[in-house]
Amino acid sequence: MEWIDEIILGLLDTYATSCPYELCTVLGIRLIKTEPSRIILLGNESTYIREYLGHETIFLRNTLTEKEELFFIRHELGHAILHPNLKNSYNKFLLNKHKIEKEANYFAFKLSNVDYDKTELEDMTLEQIASCVGIPHAALKQLANF
Repeated sequence: MEWIDEIILGLLDTYATSCPYELCTVLGIRLIKTEPSRIILLGNESTYIREYLGHETIFLRNTLTEKEELFFIRHELGHAILHPNLKNSYNKFLLNKHKIEKEANYFAFKLSNVDYDKTELEDMTLEQIASCVGIPHAALKQLANF
């Protein structure tokens, strides 16, 4: 995943920020919060669409906590930046969807620049760690299996 680390360093050098809201602004990606029941989300917390009414757009459930929202914006930014040939992040016909999701989760984790003390986390469960660092349990579990 060194290539993803290099992309993140390039973003930080170019835009001098790791704030997902600021990155969306400078990259011209719109953020739209919407009801969880909207079909555009297909039951997900968020989705990225490369071409929605002429704009790259990230849709987010309007019921996410602040930590969840930050993670999912970073995750969808990962799709936008790492997977330029992907039209949307929920494409069920992808041959290697698991790999693409893992890359987006890794991007989100690295962009969040989580600062943690390994000793402090030693006796915690994965769910407790996920809560501490603000990353969904399923995403952290996937990353732990790298």
